[in-house]
Amino acid sequence: MKRRIINITAMLAVLVGVSLSAQAQKGAVKMGLYYDYSMPIGSFKSDYISNGSPRGVGGEIMYNLSRQWGLGLNVAWQDYYQKYPRAIYSLDKNQDISAVVTNSVQSAPILIKTVFSPLGNDRRTMIQPYISAAAGLNLLTNSQYLGQFNSSDASARFMAQAGAGVQIPFSKLSNSAFFVGATYNYISYNKNGLNNFNTIDLQAGVRFPL
Repeated sequence: MKRRIINITAMLAVLVGVSLSAQAQKGAVKMGLYYDYSMPIGSFKSDYISNGSPRGVGGEIMYNLSRQWGLGLNVAWQDYYQKYPRAIYSLDKNQDISAVVTNSVQSAPILIKTVFSPLGNDRRTMIQPYISAAAGLNLLTNSQYLGQFNSSDASARFMAQAGAGVQIPFSKLSNSAFFVGATYNYISYNKNGLNNFNTIDLQAGVRFPL
């Protein structure tokens, strides 16, 4: 099942890439680069990583289907880290250990993304709100260090994303813009007592035509 999901996502990414390449000559393709601050929520926050992560960046290539709709590919990188004070942990029924626990997660989503700007046809409006939706795979590396013991897991997990924000052109005639927004990220994960790797992310960046 996992291999099928990976193959489908890879095929969609290739198709989107070919479409974007074909349309680039028409000036309808834009690139976005952004900084990402990520905040774990749910069991990810309560059981594994309680700190927010300022170590995130991302990029997207979007084809403007119209002034209101865009479709493209989004990739990003986020690094989570949490070190807990020394405490007593049970390895099994007959063995306890006093140790410092360190949790580390690296997240690399590859998503097919669509963006809708409800006021995109109104050229008089400088501030353009938008909503977005995306889905694809998140390449996760999850490591836990319990004293001298450590465990790690690398896997590709399904991810879905919903977002909203505002985009502000540099000028009335500019095709480049600054944007700020937030996303809710659902990342399927069920291992070592964790139910998910869900987060809320804050983003700020620029979009410009290629």
